[in-house]
Amino acid sequence: MELLTLFFTSFIVGFSGAMMPGPLLAVDIAQTPAKGARTGPILTGGHAIAEVAVVVLLSVGLATLVAENKAITSGIGIVGGGMLIIMGIGMLYDLFKARLKASEGTAEARHAGRLVFDGIITSLSNPYWFVWWATTGSAFLLKSLKHGPVVGPTVFYFGHILSDLVWYSFVSILIWKGRRLIIGTGYKILIGVCALFLLYLGGVFIHDGITGAI
Repeated sequence: MELLTLFFTSFIVGFSGAMMPGPLLAVDIAQTPAKGARTGPILTGGHAIAEVAVVVLLSVGLATLVAENKAITSGIGIVGGGMLIIMGIGMLYDLFKARLKASEGTAEARHAGRLVFDGIITSLSNPYWFVWWATTGSAFLLKSLKHGPVVGPTVFYFGHILSDLVWYSFVSILIWKGRRLIIGTGYKILIGVCALFLLYLGGVFIHDGITGAI
């Protein structure tokens, strides 16, 4: 697989994970009206930090360990599900305490550090993110290693993360442009739906972790 082909293939395949409804998408949707159109890119920055670590670890053999040891993925599911439930409860708490407010001003993203942290946590909290990397992701990494231990994985990584950046940025821009339609009650409903979705995902992850369904 040539490097250019590897880059574009990883970019296209990356959308298979980016476009699936999940905790990162929920946070992106919920935070954009309050924090601006840069919410998506900043969240992706945190997501990218988590993925750098995963790419490095998988390159040295973690994929086999995760695939063969169900206790690892089960543990990730239980702990990760708990983290998502905590985030969902936090969003609902802020909603009922009227701490959340959609912005009608500029698109400048505030609390960028918190968004980066959220990007990292929502990634690490998702056991299916690890499963994707231990299967589809690791298969691409094996092919990329034919170009060397540094060049191949680097090209694959940037192609993959670009798909995340494009998708989450698109979602943020779309929501930011239409924010005036959801300010007030609409914004509260949006936050509530996203919070409940995080609670649902958290419950699913914990259930799958306990039952070994991951």
